[in-house]
Amino acid sequence: MTISCRSGEDQSGGLEITITLTALEAEAMGTDATLMAEVFDSYLWAMGMLRTGRNSRDPGTPPPTPGDWLAALRGLDRLPTRFQGIRDGLIRASTAADGSLERLANVMNISRSAARHRRTRITRHAPKPWEQWARTPSSRP
Repeated sequence: MTISCRSGEDQSGGLEITITLTALEAEAMGTDATLMAEVFDSYLWAMGMLRTGRNSRDPGTPPPTPGDWLAALRGLDRLPTRFQGIRDGLIRASTAADGSLERLANVMNISRSAARHRRTRITRHAPKPWEQWARTPSSRP
């Protein structure tokens, strides 16, 4: 996967973000890749509205309506459980590959004891539904 950003005059002062998946990644993620891209889009839209007080997606960039705020929130509400499932899957995979506790703590920016507790809590039990979602190939778009 590659993420590239392009800004400047050719973007009318804006920023273009392109996410490119390899064939293997696209096949494994299927329609979930589109879903995650749409949720990421909602995240950036919401952050822009919060920072500017304007809805850049409507002509004239008016102030956001209650419906705009709720539309952005609907997309964002999907992220935490999915991110947690991906995170738990990564912790489980790192543990299975004999990854060090110290490195786990460092990359998660938590104490060693907190990393040990989290790793134990995750690996002691079978994967939860969102971790299973993260590990299960999706259908092709």
